[in-house]
Amino acid sequence: MAKYLGIDPGLTGGIALLTESSPADTGSSLNLWVMPTTRWTKDRRMVDDVELSNILRSNGPIDHAFIELVHAMPKQGACSMFSFGAGWGMVRGICAGLQIPYSLVTPQQWQKVMLAGHPKGSEKTVASGYWPAECFIARGCRKIHDGLLDAALIAEYGRRLIHHA
Repeated sequence: MAKYLGIDPGLTGGIALLTESSPADTGSSLNLWVMPTTRWTKDRRMVDDVELSNILRSNGPIDHAFIELVHAMPKQGACSMFSFGAGWGMVRGICAGLQIPYSLVTPQQWQKVMLAGHPKGSEKTVASGYWPAECFIARGCRKIHDGLLDAALIAEYGRRLIHHA
């Protein structure tokens, strides 16, 4: 059984574990987690390294992880950019520490493949086609969690890359 991990590394990101029983398997199972965070200061959060490590370790071995290569956006504050960069580095460090091989993929790379032929903002429609039983709503929320959607599509993009390599 091959396992592929898709990670949207932001504080509102997500983790998706795609498990297939064979390379031609179209009924791959999908497990989702909202990116775990912990309080850093009174009003700031950061990626919870212990919880993230526990999620990845308890679901191993993982064949390959695909981590979204993202960058700070203009007009973000220094504190916000610091916590964002720290979280992104932490995700990579935990994968390396757990000996999970990983690749960095830009949003443009995975969206070009996964959203081909669909209008901008159609992630939910595309993801629902692959996993019709999945609602992509985080526990305790009422609306779709973009981080979970992106992580799932990143994992599927990575699975396709591996099989076409």
